[in-house]
Amino acid sequence: MTDARTEAELLLDSRYRKLAKDYRFPDGSRRVYCHHIRKTAGTSLFLAFLSLGGEDPMDVWRRINRNQLLRTTSGKYSFASMNRRVLREGAYFYGQSHGSAEQQVLPPSTFTVTILRDPVRRAHSLFDFLVAGDPPGSPGQVGLKERDWASDGFDAFLDRVPERHLLNQLSMFSMKMDVAEAAARVARCSSVFFTEDYADSLPKLGERLGLSLPVLRARVTSTRSELTEQQMERLCERMEPEYKLLKRLADMGIAPTGG
Repeated sequence: MTDARTEAELLLDSRYRKLAKDYRFPDGSRRVYCHHIRKTAGTSLFLAFLSLGGEDPMDVWRRINRNQLLRTTSGKYSFASMNRRVLREGAYFYGQSHGSAEQQVLPPSTFTVTILRDPVRRAHSLFDFLVAGDPPGSPGQVGLKERDWASDGFDAFLDRVPERHLLNQLSMFSMKMDVAEAAARVARCSSVFFTEDYADSLPKLGERLGLSLPVLRARVTSTRSELTEQQMERLCERMEPEYKLLKRLADMGIAPTGG
């Protein structure tokens, strides 16, 4: 859809604006936005919010993907995904995107959340996910181009995968891959938690927002590959910038429980 058509639909469709007028969280926020980093449980968080309208969250997700503006409603809630213009406009209860934090403009009074994960575990999980792909009929299917990164084994994956995808926790918050810049942006999020603590952190997030969020699991890849010692050493070396990011965040008081 062109920007002009998007703008026109946003201006003419009052349904989302009317719903958004009633959204108030305990801290005064008007909406929730997730900086969604792949393979950190971001999809599980997305489904937890999508379930609040009383429908099967997968059905709500499919409806989002069929909509030209990548948004929908469920019950009294509205949801948006990936469309930068819609997310900037702000008429939603929960929104999310894989897009860079510095490129995604958000309106004031937005509660921002992100989930981080041990870098080696996240990258290994990304490889396994790309090998397996999504179950048939799943919304948001991973593309064939991305799956090709992992089609010839782990060593070829490390050669092929773009740096911004391999180091997505860093690139999400700094397009120039600067650790200090990324740490500062992460620290400005309203809520930061870790995949390793997801089951305990989600209810705490719900308490802050005045919501009962179910602990759902999505895109959990059942097949796990084994890495050789050499592959693990190579992966650890590639992930060093993200470990520097996590170290800086830990020094700032942002760390997994017991980390």
